[in-house]
Amino acid sequence: MEHLKHLGFEVQTVLSKNRNEKLPEDIGWWSGDYIICFRSYFIIPNSLLARAKIAAINFHPAPTEFPGSGCINWALYDNADIYGVTAHIMNEKIDNGTIIECRRFPILKQDNVNTLLARAHSKTYELIIDITTGLALNGEAYLNEKITNSKNEKWTGLARKMFEIDNLQIVSPNCSKTELERVIRATYTPDFPPEIHLHGYKFVLKL
Repeated sequence: MEHLKHLGFEVQTVLSKNRNEKLPEDIGWWSGDYIICFRSYFIIPNSLLARAKIAAINFHPAPTEFPGSGCINWALYDNADIYGVTAHIMNEKIDNGTIIECRRFPILKQDNVNTLLARAHSKTYELIIDITTGLALNGEAYLNEKITNSKNEKWTGLARKMFEIDNLQIVSPNCSKTELERVIRATYTPDFPPEIHLHGYKFVLKL
């Protein structure tokens, strides 16, 4: 990331394109002060997390109320009023480590998957800029101060899996209008619309 280079960090970048991609085999040689995980699909093993001398930090595009995958979908499905983004220390579990900061913002009545995702990505980017700048200026002292200020933040709820969103998108032919509208708001995108499976046929929603 160019921002990190401008701040004076020596950066080794590893990009992921899909959820099934594995870390490069030669990454095991790496060691450094920080691991920064931003919009990445990689599951980082403990052996690599331990090679970060100061901290391994993940930027999660959801608040602490929504760990795991499909967070935006569940927030919309639950008709939540508030969403957010979180920076946290990584450990061996998904979205489980000590909170560095959680920033929240309102979910609008007109929000859908695409609009809320765009705002979450924007807020996550703002968060990584602010935190990495603080680390560049004040290092571990800055990190410890942020953790202290967020000591009352806790992960709540279950870390959801992507297969649960896949299941939510398959609409029962007998569902109510209210339930159908919840599923559409929570899952519809042009590339991944909800579906009804009936008598061996698949019906795809078009809006």
